[in-house]
Amino acid sequence: MKYPRLVPIIFNLCLYVALSTNVAAAEFQQQNGKNWGLIIGGLLNGTPEFTGSNQHKLSGEPIINGYFNLSEKSSFFVDNSSIGLNHQLFDNFDMGVLGNVRSEQDRSKSKHRDSFANIDEAFEVGPYFSYQLADQLAISLSGLFDTSDTHDGWVVDLDLSHKYMIPNTPMSISTSAGLNYANKDYNNTYYGVKDSAFRSSLTMGSGVNSATLSTFISYEISQTTALVGSLSATQIIGDAEDSPIIKQDTLVSFGLGVVYTY
Repeated sequence: MKYPRLVPIIFNLCLYVALSTNVAAAEFQQQNGKNWGLIIGGLLNGTPEFTGSNQHKLSGEPIINGYFNLSEKSSFFVDNSSIGLNHQLFDNFDMGVLGNVRSEQDRSKSKHRDSFANIDEAFEVGPYFSYQLADQLAISLSGLFDTSDTHDGWVVDLDLSHKYMIPNTPMSISTSAGLNYANKDYNNTYYGVKDSAFRSSLTMGSGVNSATLSTFISYEISQTTALVGSLSATQIIGDAEDSPIIKQDTLVSFGLGVVYTY
């Protein structure tokens, strides 16, 4: 069973670690026949200060990824900032309901901090679908709606992911490519300003905001422990690229850490 991965669209891209730990949890389940699985660890992140910032920050955060089987084809899962219910409708097709916490954005270090408002955490809920195209290749689609009055909008992510096990080594490489589409309420929250001086250049509509490419590497040092690393790049596109808050339209994030599988 393959669990979904929602892509946090802009600056939390190093959380693609969760994409690969999801795959690891599914494989762990299949190999051991267990009704549950848990992966925990820690990650050192390097990310932009906020969406569009040309300044980076280092931070540490935990990795928590697990599942519990409710039936032969249904399960409950936890994936860092996401939780959900998964159901395997067909052999290669999964669907479910996802709840996600989108990280807050602190723009206090922006040159125009009086015009660019800080953004609180958002809690989003919606459906997702995942289809296994081949043994190591999958495509997923998720649509999330804000339930916390943070942006009052919705966002759609389309992702293609592939995992490659390097022969005769304990190393695997996972890659993912994705597109992000959001409606005008979301876009005006994350790319808009509160100063009327910018209003003429920031009438944001719905549209594709970004394209993302991410690579995740896992190196097993034992049957239960692995070193992990990630590198991600997001290209801001469309009307979002013209926002005054976008000082850097190619956003790079990286992560380095260790995970332990129960």
